[in-house]
Amino acid sequence: MKFLLTDELGRLARWLRLMGYDAAQQAAEPLAALYCRAHSENRVVVTRHRRIGASCLFRVVQLTGTALEEQLAQLVRELAWRPAADRFTRCDRCNVPLESVEKSTIESRVPPYVYRTQERFTTCPSCRRIYWAATHCDRVQRLFERLGMN
Repeated sequence: MKFLLTDELGRLARWLRLMGYDAAQQAAEPLAALYCRAHSENRVVVTRHRRIGASCLFRVVQLTGTALEEQLAQLVRELAWRPAADRFTRCDRCNVPLESVEKSTIESRVPPYVYRTQERFTTCPSCRRIYWAATHCDRVQRLFERLGMN
């Protein structure tokens, strides 16, 4: 499942990416461009904008809640959706799939403690950010458990 979130849903887009989903963002204006992208890329539109109505060409979820957990719970209900098995596989900023990187090549780019304690690293080929299993992994897992999505 691929998502197209309107620009006010940046936090939700980031969390969907951490969960392993392709979660692109686009401004709601002009509507024609949003509709065209959703249809051509086969994406579910997720928005809080009331002007974006239902479509027969793509799915639209109009979120009612403002809290992250409420929004995720609504997506679960409306889409009969479960989290992706491949979590932490996309850049949470760029939405680009991450690539594995050899530990020896990133020593100068991560804190010394992280380098000593972690063995697996990935990088975003677009923004060059380095990722490793940190406390956010536990936070995501706890969120899944609270929502009954583990």
